[in-house]
Amino acid sequence: MKVEDLGLVPYERIDAILEEHIPLAKKEDHLLLCTHLPVYTIGSQPYACDLPLVPTDRGGSVTYFDEGCLMLYFAFKVPSPARFYAKVIQAVQNFFNTFDPAIAYDRKRPGFYIDGQKIASLGFRYKNGASKHGVSLHIAPDLGAFNRIEPCGLKGVRATSLQELGFTLDIPRAKELAIKVVKDVFKA
Repeated sequence: MKVEDLGLVPYERIDAILEEHIPLAKKEDHLLLCTHLPVYTIGSQPYACDLPLVPTDRGGSVTYFDEGCLMLYFAFKVPSPARFYAKVIQAVQNFFNTFDPAIAYDRKRPGFYIDGQKIASLGFRYKNGASKHGVSLHIAPDLGAFNRIEPCGLKGVRATSLQELGFTLDIPRAKELAIKVVKDVFKA
């Protein structure tokens, strides 16, 4: 697995970066880590609001990203989307187990939650046998901006973060831990 730390990337550029990596996934999996400037994005499910939304081809509805969200983009060869997705879920669960095992995946409302509050979002698309898009881990985002929407269009759900839960973690350390759990689960 090749790991690339892209740093701070405007969201509008990430699609082109992922498209460049999809053909490469046939030979080697690529895990891309980055943060984004503040942006609201919309996936395949509609969401009505008065905020500017950047369209994307991932699944899901509306979400928010900023420098406090660690993005894990997967450009992986995927012979079985179900097995791949299960491994992503396991890696993210392992990440959060480091802090609080009560943070868990919810199959009915895809994402990770604690006390009904969303702390990680997942959105994927599969193209030419490879994965595209990934996971947003809420390390220390601007929750005021985040909670101007209903994360993923889920009524009554609010976003939370590791910072709000009282955990001290910066993005560089979060990247180290994320790389470790992804490599462990994908045996890379």
